[in-house]
Amino acid sequence: MDQHPVLVMAASAGSGKTTAAVQAAQELAGPVAWVSFAGAAAGTEPGAGRSGAGWATMTRLLKAAVEPHVPDVATALTEALARGFSASEVGTLLAGMLVGAELVLVLDRVETIGAVAGAEELLSALVGGLPEGPRLVLISRADLPRGLRGLGDVHRVAFLEDGDLAFDMAEATEALRVSGRSDDPGRLVEVMGGWVSGVLYDWWGADTSASVAQHDILAAELLAQLTPVEAELLVRTSLLDDGVTAEQANALGLASPDRTMAALRGRRLPLTWSPDGRRMAALPRFRHHLQREFARLDENTLRALRGAYASLLQDKGRHEDAVAELLMSGDTDSARDAAERALPEVLGRLDLATAESWLDRMRPASRTLTPSLAAAGLRVAFGLEQCWRGVQLADHHGRAWWSRLAERPGGAEDLVLLVWCFWHAGRIEGAREILRVMPPGRPRDIAEALLALADNSPPQLAPDLLDHVVGPLEAMVMRISYRAGQLRGLRDGSSGAWRSVAGTPWAIAALRAEGRISQAEEAYAAVGDGPRPVWLAAIEAPELMADLGRRDEAWASLLAGRERIASTGSHVYEILSLLLEAKLALRLDRDVPRSGRALAEAERRGCARYAFTAELARVWRGLELLLAGHDHEAVPHLTAAVCAMFTSGRRLELPTAAVYLSEALWRTGDEDGADAAADLALEVATAQGPRNLLLQALEDVPSVAVRQADAEPTHSSRWHELVSALSAARPVAGCAVPRLTLEDIGPVRLVADGREVHPRLAKSVELLAYLLSRPAASARRNALLQALFPGKSDATARSYLRQAVYRLREVLPEGLSLLQEDDVYRLTPASAVVSASGTVQRLLAEAARQDGEHRWNTLQRALAIAERGSYFDSLSTDWLDTRRAELEAALLQARVDAATMALRLGRVGEARRLARAVLDRDPYREKAWRLALYAAEAAGSDDELLDLYRGYLRVMKELGVPPSMDLRRLVDRLRR
Repeated sequence: MDQHPVLVMAASAGSGKTTAAVQAAQELAGPVAWVSFAGAAAGTEPGAGRSGAGWATMTRLLKAAVEPHVPDVATALTEALARGFSASEVGTLLAGMLVGAELVLVLDRVETIGAVAGAEELLSALVGGLPEGPRLVLISRADLPRGLRGLGDVHRVAFLEDGDLAFDMAEATEALRVSGRSDDPGRLVEVMGGWVSGVLYDWWGADTSASVAQHDILAAELLAQLTPVEAELLVRTSLLDDGVTAEQANALGLASPDRTMAALRGRRLPLTWSPDGRRMAALPRFRHHLQREFARLDENTLRALRGAYASLLQDKGRHEDAVAELLMSGDTDSARDAAERALPEVLGRLDLATAESWLDRMRPASRTLTPSLAAAGLRVAFGLEQCWRGVQLADHHGRAWWSRLAERPGGAEDLVLLVWCFWHAGRIEGAREILRVMPPGRPRDIAEALLALADNSPPQLAPDLLDHVVGPLEAMVMRISYRAGQLRGLRDGSSGAWRSVAGTPWAIAALRAEGRISQAEEAYAAVGDGPRPVWLAAIEAPELMADLGRRDEAWASLLAGRERIASTGSHVYEILSLLLEAKLALRLDRDVPRSGRALAEAERRGCARYAFTAELARVWRGLELLLAGHDHEAVPHLTAAVCAMFTSGRRLELPTAAVYLSEALWRTGDEDGADAAADLALEVATAQGPRNLLLQALEDVPSVAVRQADAEPTHSSRWHELVSALSAARPVAGCAVPRLTLEDIGPVRLVADGREVHPRLAKSVELLAYLLSRPAASARRNALLQALFPGKSDATARSYLRQAVYRLREVLPEGLSLLQEDDVYRLTPASAVVSASGTVQRLLAEAARQDGEHRWNTLQRALAIAERGSYFDSLSTDWLDTRRAELEAALLQARVDAATMALRLGRVGEARRLARAVLDRDPYREKAWRLALYAAEAAGSDDELLDLYRGYLRVMKELGVPPSMDLRRLVDRLRR
């Protein structure tokens, strides 16, 4: 611009023309007038031809831009137009009036003037007559109009094109630095040829929503500079996801695509090319824009393109993608053919959502149902718990269809799933009819076991059957095994895809029934926030929330689950939800009227048609009557439930029913019957594993455990353990992912979102500890003042409390609050905060609901935390000392319990160590002496046995009480 009066910048959109012109103009001394001709064509007078006055609009634009710098130009050009000057005369006049002006006149979007009558003549005269001094810059994103003259003088006119404007390495590096991007400038310069917009814009970005407006504007401008044929090829091939070749474009029906691609190769566009130039691919953000343009094509064109693309996909073996394209095109018949080949792989990875979508969009079936589509429909029905699908298939295709299923490979498995659909839908006779055509074998055994839940027929599944079935039958067996109380097999052994996905709800339920509440909560959280399986969301979630002490969440889950159940077509789930409502009403709220209404509705909906739901209804009716004081009326309901569960082998809820029956029989005077029922409950719970369910029933009627313990000859019986667990019972409040953790055992630390924080006041940590020791992490102001600031005046204590609250709030992570409502301080959400002492108490509460190895492991986890040190060892106040003593007493009892479990599990060394540790801390615990003696005998050490007994006698003498005859007889027996 400094050396040439006229500069022509003809380059692609996004090549940096405007930015370069602005920067260069700023380096020159004179003023700048900027005119864009983008709208000049729109201002052309209607009917104006090549010799008409269409250039008048452009003249007015020039006059407005130049007038501030050359005041006389407005009058001169106005008069010229009035006197009928031609376009070339006006251009010459304007050039003459610029004599002596150091003006930079920038004319942008010059490529648009071809549509403006007389514009080329005006600009040709301006270019040819431009005097020394002013500078004229013509900016165009395409070649200049052919009629524009005066540009051939190489001494007066300079040209800049794409290659001149492109970034070199240094420029790209600086531009990326300024824009804050960390991309490799060398790669961008090489791939994009230095094209400015290719370097500066993130065309590779996977997030197509970011800066979408800016990218769309530029993408639209890029398309506008192309010929219609070039733009058409880019838009129509945008559905190809692996790049574009001329062969593929030809298959989509595009004419001469090789010639069009050769033209595009020379364009500045966000495209990448293979080294041989035969394959191109639009960069992600550009392709996103092209696909939106693709979606605007007319329906017939879209259908043809998608059909052609589906053919290409099938040729490559991409049948799944082909199905999607064919369904979008509306060609359901062809989609069915492609789905035949794709469904085995889709179902193999258990992508039930995709299979469901295909099957729904291919309905109604216009042809005979093929075996593979039938199998897919039944697996989707089972996997998504939508029994209506299977029933609909059977009704639509008739008995002849499902009768033939047994004759083909894998057909027996399909029939089991069809039996499940009919059974869930309440069409039990139809399920039996299907069963009759099934050949002998494991699938038939599973179908018979399923139907036994309805009619109490004898067949039961072998305990090891789960190890011998694969596919959806794995999950089917898990459901039946759970109801039978065979819990251990639900979580042990290898896990297939169906078992790990469709069987997850029953694995979680087994963990809960065994008392492994925290593991059940973790497994439940691991399912994710998306749509959970129906049984998990509608039945198991309320149960789990209730066990975690989250009453409101339990009720909310139950009610929300009803919406999910409604979409399944399952009468069984409807009935189970009502029975669960009765259970929660009785257990959580002691709401007998609500329970009665739920049971009545369950009866109305046919719970008596299923043996297992009839049993459950009798159980909760029995508890309802016990709570209402109608003991004699409760006995027949509970007796019938226990007898049916025992004879049918459905042991899951048998301990619950037997405990209630024991209480009812005791109240009505049948003491022997009460003892027998209680013993049955303990026997089944011990053998099958649902100790948590037993303990929950005993919490409803604790007198059963007390009576049984009183009748035992020693204090080391299982009933005594249960009484001890009931006396220390507390909710197993879980916290899968805590936001704030207080390490209050051993060195005190506070961790927020994985990072240790330090409140400015130590009292803030004590405040947090006090709140966490209270129910719902809340406390009244007076309680806080008395606990944290004893001896302080009321005004001083209140001031200190305000400071402690303020400093604690400073370190709380976002989303966690310390609220004050009137005189109550409360942490919310309380479930997001844990302490080491709280974790110990939770583990001990959970251990009380477990048995065997699970209980041993849980106790060990709690004791391992206790090994870190004492509770707030460095501080001593009344409330801290009380809390410390409570924890130490609980941990001492935990060591006794752990020693008991160690003996049962044959861990003699662990039992000796734990019993000794208890006696070192508290030599007056008779049960610890008993455990130590048993451990010594199990180790075969008579000397240790006698030494322990002498130590016991010394302690008793110190207390001034005679030794226990029970222990003396024990020593005599052990020595024999």
